[in-house]
Amino acid sequence: MNVLYLINYAGKAGTEKYVENLVRLLGAEKITAYFAYNIEGELSKKMREAGLECLQLELSWKNAFSSAKKLAGFCREKKIDVIHAQYPRENIIALLSKRHYPSVKVVFTSHLTLRLSGAKGTVWKMLNKHFTPKNHRIISVCNEGRDILIENGVMKERIQVIFNGMEPMAAPSKNNAVRKELGLSDDCFVMTILARFAPEKGLDFLLDILYKIKNSTEKPFCCLICGDGELFQEISEKVSRLELQNECKLLGFRSDTKEILAGSDAYLCTSSHNEAMSFAVLEAMNVGLPLVLTDVGGNRDLAETFIQCGFVLKYGDVEGFSKAILCLMNDEEKRKTLSAAAIDKIEKHFDLNKLADEVFAAYN
Repeated sequence: MNVLYLINYAGKAGTEKYVENLVRLLGAEKITAYFAYNIEGELSKKMREAGLECLQLELSWKNAFSSAKKLAGFCREKKIDVIHAQYPRENIIALLSKRHYPSVKVVFTSHLTLRLSGAKGTVWKMLNKHFTPKNHRIISVCNEGRDILIENGVMKERIQVIFNGMEPMAAPSKNNAVRKELGLSDDCFVMTILARFAPEKGLDFLLDILYKIKNSTEKPFCCLICGDGELFQEISEKVSRLELQNECKLLGFRSDTKEILAGSDAYLCTSSHNEAMSFAVLEAMNVGLPLVLTDVGGNRDLAETFIQCGFVLKYGDVEGFSKAILCLMNDEEKRKTLSAAAIDKIEKHFDLNKLADEVFAAYN
């Protein structure tokens, strides 16, 4: 089976990791993978290094019809069986390509949890009602995502929920390198969040939580924020204003996040919206970190559905978040129970190998 993965920006975020995982796991025996993209980035470089044949093409609305024709020509030449599109615009361009190459199946994975409203919402609902019946399958990576797709006019019968996943670690072990680097004591309770410094990630809200905790306990703690983005300076200034320099470290972009997670005691997510099925949370679960997450996107699926391995609270609930974190800080047995549950949950419900097989089945 020849499968072409289609994405606009071939960067380094969660969607790109999703594509990379499928190419790696399915490409060995089940598919011959091809890659099409618009904007160059880390993923396009990785795909070429892996030996994939790549197509770079414009994926703007302005050039949708000409891009669809070019895409169809490539698919005809390479005898592509399935186009796997990663975002709504790419999906529509892929479906338009069927005008020129009707035999190709178009599978679309929705990585977003955006509720549409206003004029833009009306337009998208019309587009979804017209185009999505032509999809072979539409994959949602979380249960809330499925519900939102239906609200947004996507054909219900085409939707299938297939979670993102991780390859279970054989035996997670602690790594104290980051504690030594930052001079954190052995008894310091370390929390980590991997997030872009963007408005939807709720880092301003996170600092309010940390300030509340600082005024509620004498125990040492520190929250490590790994990432970069437009709000880095603004968040840095608020850290200083609240005098949280000892309780919050802004580490910037890090390539050693696995080691940082392995040196942590808990994982946080404070996103306000647009959080589907977070790979960062899955990575944290895979090393046995208890979770404290906002109730957005797939976070409830990760922390509470099937097996509880953490707490889920409303965005903006400073009191609730601080209580949940203090519970983990003060109750070692609770922390151990949730840690073991996180590892167990990855093995039983979020094993990447099983989920990749489900995606392959959706191609057929």
